[in-house]
Amino acid sequence: MNQAKLEQYLLENIPLSSALGVTVSVASAEKIILSAPIGPNINHKLTVFGGSLHSVATLACWSFVFINLKQLNIDAEIVISASHTKYLTAVTTDFKAECTLENKDDLVRFEKILQKKGKARIKLHAKIYQGENLAMDYHGEFVGIKKQN
Repeated sequence: MNQAKLEQYLLENIPLSSALGVTVSVASAEKIILSAPIGPNINHKLTVFGGSLHSVATLACWSFVFINLKQLNIDAEIVISASHTKYLTAVTTDFKAECTLENKDDLVRFEKILQKKGKARIKLHAKIYQGENLAMDYHGEFVGIKKQN
């Protein structure tokens, strides 16, 4: 799945991504980068709303799991089960969320458990950048639940 197909999927199936103005800059099994403009995400202090930052980071990690499951040809539901966010600085411009897998063994383990038990968890990390500056650090735990065909 390429970036255009992922973006189309998000816009059609997760309406919040459209409201946030999310676009997909990079979509691969190794890295997801989502971008969003400040305009639809601005708050009363003329900075990006913290909930928007959290949502885009969650979408980046969710998209990482989604793309990897597609590549593995596994039909599964993906849900978030927990997250922790550290807001490091106010975001005053357009921003991007980047999710990469820190340990490839985690994905292998996730796939094996999902195939064997029908349900598996994976911990992912996303970073929100304003330009080249780190603005938010996000950790999320996502669950894959294999669909019964």
